[in-house]
Parts: sequence; structure tokens; C-alpha cells
Amino acid sequence: MRALSAAWDEGIRFFDTARSYGYGESEALLGAFLKDRRGQALVATKFGILPAPQSSLKWMAKSAARSLISMVPSARSLVRKAAGTQFSPNQFTIPVLQQSIEESLRKLGTHYVDILFLHSAPSSVLEQQDLLGAMGRLVDQGKVRLAGLSGDPSVVQKALERQTEPLRAMQFPCNVFDLSSALGLVEKSTAEMLLAANHPFGGVARVQACRSILRRLSATPHIDPVLKEKLGTIDDQTLAEIVFDCILRDTGIHLVIPSMMRVDHVRANVRAATHSRFTSAEVQIIRDSLSAEHSLPASAQ
Repeated sequence: MRALSAAWDEGIRFFDTARSYGYGESEALLGAFLKDRRGQALVATKFGILPAPQSSLKWMAKSAARSLISMVPSARSLVRKAAGTQFSPNQFTIPVLQQSIEESLRKLGTHYVDILFLHSAPSSVLEQQDLLGAMGRLVDQGKVRLAGLSGDPSVVQKALERQTEPLRAMQFPCNVFDLSSALGLVEKSTAEMLLAANHPFGGVARVQACRSILRRLSATPHIDPVLKEKLGTIDDQTLAEIVFDCILRDTGIHLVIPSMMRVDHVRANVRAATHSRFTSAEVQIIRDSLSAEHSLPASAQ
């Protein structure tokens, strides 16, 4: 709630959640925060992944897991693997859609959501005309302003190529090493399509790789002195500026959605997005360097 308050104070008005986030409690927290603010905010939620019912024992386990990660960061992957068993993915049926939207509206304390995404949908969902038709009816009823798809770039690409109705918003993973595939999606989209990039930092491995490449770039003999100075210290603030610039600057992507749970992260990301020190020409040099020097396998994302 402190992070949400900091985001609001910094001018953030777009909030992305899902039925499964926070083990099913994220929407309720966001709804409580947006009480008396709803008309000023844009809210996106998702359906298709259902959280398992949470017992008091599971709540205690989550608290213990947080403590473990804080003491042993390397345990994060183990905790994530265990947490993955707490969800039921690929739940794309009309009954689940209807139940999910009503539950989302109730928890968010609103009578509509601005965007409803299919959550991590496989390409087979694009063949479910009955389900897509039901999403379209939710738009007609005013419960959903915009229907969309959140998924892997390959699924998003197929949806764009087919101009799948009623999908008018696409959310996909995109970081500095995935720009070419993301820009390919932009080329296939229409002017009416909303494009949102998530997971912009790409995980710990990609952050470390990005820092290494930027340090080598700054040591290049013929680099412009101004850019060299800007890359002198690849601290968190500089890295955030580069990540957001590479994804948003002159690309056609409208939104970037980082996960922000801490107040200092919120403020740092807002500063990076609104007060970048890098010119468009410098951003392109950085993009080219990142693209030329490094490519991590998907398993490291």
C-alpha cells in the first residue's frame, strides 16, 4: 500500500493486476487503494490463471518464504518453483471468464475494468471463437473497456496477424535483449492497438549481462565523451533509464510495466522514465551494442 501511494504521488495512473496475483489478493488491495480514485485510474486485470484457495497455513508459509529469500537470495528459484504449484493455468472457458470478471469487479470495487487480458494464453485460445465472442459481449456491456491478450511474443504475433477480434490490447515480455522481436510486433499492429511491455529488466541474469555490456561500451576507445561520461557509473538509476529508453523511445510501444513493490523502486523508475539523460542517438548506440554483444537463452529470462 505504501508503494501504491508513492506511485500515485509520482503521477502513475495505470495499474496492472490479475486474478492470480498475490495469490488472489492483489485485486482487493488495489481496489481498496483506488477507492475514491477510480475515475482517475486505468486498471488492467487478467483471467485464465486461477489461484488456489489460501489457508492460514499457506499464509504462514508465504511469510516464511519471504524471510528465506531475504536471508538467502539464491533460494528464490526454489521458492518460485514451489509457488507455481499454487495456481491453475490455462483456464480459458466461458464459465471461468464470467466468474473471473465478476470476482475481479467485486474485489476491485468497480463496475468496469479498462482492460481485460487473456493471461498467458496459448495460441489455441485464438481458435476459441465462443470465448472471444464472450469477451466481446463484456465490452458491449460496458464491464470491460478493452479486451486484450497477455502472452508470449509468438502468440501475440499470431493474434496480430489474424487481427483477432475483439482483442485491442497486447501485453508481452520485452527487455533490452528482446527488442527485435518486440519491434516486429509493433510493425504488425494497427494504430488502434495498445501495446504494453512487461518484465522490462528481464531477471537477474539479464541485468548483470546488461551492466557488463554497458561497461565495455563505455571503455570503447572511440565512444563519444559525453556518452562515456553518462555511462561512467552503471548504478540502478542509470540502468533504469537505459532499460526504459530502449523499450519506449521511438519504438511504438505505449507502456512499460515493471514490477514495483518498494517505494524507492517506484521513485527511481519514475525518475528514470521522466528525466532520462540520454538522447535518441545515444539510445540507439546502446541498443545496437546490447543487440550485437549478447543473447541469453530463454531459460535465463
